[in-house]
Amino acid sequence: MIMKYNTRNNYSTYLVALCWLVYSCSYIGKLSYSANINQIGTAFSVGYSQTGMISTFFFFAYGIGQIVNGIMCKRYNVRLVVFFSLIVGAAMNLAVILSPSFVLIKYFWLINGAAMSFLWTSLIRLLSETLDKKDIGKAILAMGTTVATGTVLVYSMSAIFAAIGVYHLTFILASLILLAVAGIWIFSYKGLVLPLQAERDMEITEIQIPDAEANRKSSRLPFFIVILAFFAVANNFVREGLTSWTPDILASLYNTPGWLSILLTLLLPLLAIGGTFLAIHLHAVVKSFIATCTILFGACSLLIGVVIILLSYQLLPITIACFALVSCLMASVNNVITSMMPLHLKDKFNSGRLAGILNGFCYLGSTLSSYGLGSIADAWGWPSVFTTLLTVSCTVVCIGALYLLTSKLYSRKGNTP
Repeated sequence: MIMKYNTRNNYSTYLVALCWLVYSCSYIGKLSYSANINQIGTAFSVGYSQTGMISTFFFFAYGIGQIVNGIMCKRYNVRLVVFFSLIVGAAMNLAVILSPSFVLIKYFWLINGAAMSFLWTSLIRLLSETLDKKDIGKAILAMGTTVATGTVLVYSMSAIFAAIGVYHLTFILASLILLAVAGIWIFSYKGLVLPLQAERDMEITEIQIPDAEANRKSSRLPFFIVILAFFAVANNFVREGLTSWTPDILASLYNTPGWLSILLTLLLPLLAIGGTFLAIHLHAVVKSFIATCTILFGACSLLIGVVIILLSYQLLPITIACFALVSCLMASVNNVITSMMPLHLKDKFNSGRLAGILNGFCYLGSTLSSYGLGSIADAWGWPSVFTTLLTVSCTVVCIGALYLLTSKLYSRKGNTP
């Protein structure tokens, strides 16, 4: 019996590691353009709005794909879907550097976004259906670090290649990595998943973190999810806005060279790795997903306010520190919305479907930030971009506070909010 438990524990650990590898490396294929947006804009002599449009195409396809795949993922063959998604992503990264025209790149990146949109919903569905409840916490921690890990890797590569003047190598290496991971996935899948499916516990999986919303009547859940969907849009609007535009912001406002701007940008996702742990610990204290997100956005608002106040003083270290902390806070929010909550509410919703829908709203925010912030920068400069980010963050805090206040009033009247 002990041997059987240990065998299952090993299989579950390896499966989580495999899913972590797939999604971490997928970010190399997804962010290879964003990490080189400054170099590409210079090479093709185009403005911020034009370079931002390519990211907008990606995020639009990715966001719509997340919602569609979230609804449909229950019918997918996860092994084949993940494999072909990685293959198409590799092909599109190669297509970018082979493109004879800047105009064509946005269509390659549109296809890349559609292909990559299959991954998160499929992986979350696989983990929720395969792992026992004792392993779900392990999966949340691991998958919560994937975005930061992949972002650090791709920006590190890009900084090195930009320094030596060959940014094209980022796309080549991204393609090779995606092909290698696709091979590892297709050959490892059956050996890990089939034994777990054969022995899996039939009990309903629940994350062992108490949450106030979990005890509410199901009639309140749609409204609760609508609030988190709005939070998801705001989350990626701020998070991806900083990730995509920090190299340009630093180069424009502080005259840092392109390679140094990319290297400094590494601090954002590097600290964001701690966002997963912050989300879990904060949620354990406040016991509410809405309260957790509201607190995190409140801290984000304060930091963006500091950046705006200090813009005229050209204090690069403080600006970088504020950006890094905002990235950590937004990574925490993202983990709450796309990972913790879908797995926690597994008994009420299909985890893959809920994760896909909420992640789709996240990338609606990314779509708005890429082109929108680029256009604002072109028209009014980077200070207006920071003001926009502050406005969005403060709006979330107000909505979250209003929701929590309303819920408290309902509770005092003896109702279940």
